[in-house]
Amino acid sequence: MPASSEAAGPAYPRLIIEEVTSHLGPDGVRVRTALALGHRRFTGLALGRARQQNTWELAAAAAVAAMQQCLQQLNSDPTTPQVQLLDVTAGTTGTGQEYITATVRVTVFGEQTDLLGSALVRNDRSRTAVAAALDASQRFLGRADSLSECGSIADSTGMDRARAPQEEPGDSVRTSGDPSAGTASAEASLAAVPPGYPAIGVAVTANSVQASVVNSQGAVLADARREPGDHATREIILALAAEAAREVFDSQAPHHELTSVGLALDGCPGPSGGGITQPLVGISAWGDWEAVESLAEDLHLPVAAISAREAVAFAEISFGAAEGITDTLYVRVGPDIELAVIARAAPLATSPGSSIDRPHLVIDREGPRCTCGESGCWQALANTEALVGRALKALRGGAASAISAAAEGRLDDVTPSLVVRMAAAGDTVARRALQETGRYFALGLANMIALFGPQAVVIDSQSPTLGAALLRAAEGALKSSPRAGLLSHCVLLTAELGDSAAALGAAAWAARTAS
Repeated sequence: MPASSEAAGPAYPRLIIEEVTSHLGPDGVRVRTALALGHRRFTGLALGRARQQNTWELAAAAAVAAMQQCLQQLNSDPTTPQVQLLDVTAGTTGTGQEYITATVRVTVFGEQTDLLGSALVRNDRSRTAVAAALDASQRFLGRADSLSECGSIADSTGMDRARAPQEEPGDSVRTSGDPSAGTASAEASLAAVPPGYPAIGVAVTANSVQASVVNSQGAVLADARREPGDHATREIILALAAEAAREVFDSQAPHHELTSVGLALDGCPGPSGGGITQPLVGISAWGDWEAVESLAEDLHLPVAAISAREAVAFAEISFGAAEGITDTLYVRVGPDIELAVIARAAPLATSPGSSIDRPHLVIDREGPRCTCGESGCWQALANTEALVGRALKALRGGAASAISAAAEGRLDDVTPSLVVRMAAAGDTVARRALQETGRYFALGLANMIALFGPQAVVIDSQSPTLGAALLRAAEGALKSSPRAGLLSHCVLLTAELGDSAAALGAAAWAARTAS
């Protein structure tokens, strides 16, 4: 029987890549792929002969075997859909980026559908091949009756709720032997609104206020912003936050049943304004739970608080670069290196006063003195000021460079973005400064990966170009180091959501908490 074909697309609930391992034994290469759905784990194995089959091809086959195990365990229908890997190949885009494509066939009551998926290779071909197989299968798996009931399974663990996919022309999925029953089931699944959405996200810092109504796809339905001004006090900023939240609530309440409010808070100004004087983040900086209670009372909605940094990280796993990856390390590089850890789809709980958000660790005793008092701290060696400092040191030492001309001779105007731009243009001084900063950044990053064991690291910066450049430099340094194995289970990504990320993450956290 000829098979119909359709393109792959996102779907929920999502199977998540938990582990891909390989072992060379006397019987050949054995690859094991573990997938997760909520608290459940599904394992697939594939065996091949060494030198005759690529490990990444076996990883894709093992992933499909894990999918079949998932269907068999969770499907209450006596006839389980069958999934089969037809093909997995590697290729290169016109810009030189390597990718892997997978074709998966799903058979239900003799009806076959071939699904196509692909994923860009970042640093691990085996995980990429698994991602391509998942990309091919997720659309079907998310709509099939066998997984449409899995939302309650995943929800019971506090993991991400099921999100219904959007119907697109050309979709042809059959979910039961009765065509009319299958159509009704698919339509019901597509019409379902995920619990917890739409939600309001309010991001509050000493410099800006943003309130957004966000749906389950991460789309902003309404947005309001306020600029507190240079000398705004804590009370003024919180009043502006309440005003912005009320504005978006009033604009959307007639059209949607809003569920909750997420409040993302960053450093707090002192009582007289004029800048951040309290370095703590979150509720502790703003004073007890007054801000939460005020919003809850005004909007008659439950309010969930989260730090702004954790909100950005949560946004990236909900809608951004690390979407669906439940164990993620978020790293923001600026004058400080700041962290947020998402473990099992929730911010990692730490004790009050913990310095995990701005980690200070010594990686070179001969290095410069850090604000923490130590010499050779990660912060002092790998932040944006260190990048500019290395370039300026070379310029003042007489090194030939176009950086000075680009800054019109004003060395005080040299910025991290300028150094990165000149490095991309081939300037030797800029390239050396970026490579050295990337090497130190990689040393500290390796420690963080070894400590927290994330599946993904999202690197962020005020300038997306700077973040991407540091990622490439750090990735290159890690791959050539003795700790290159850390990248076998972890992908490095650049943040995608920009300056709206904190509000998006606050809304996603509120929706998760409310549901």
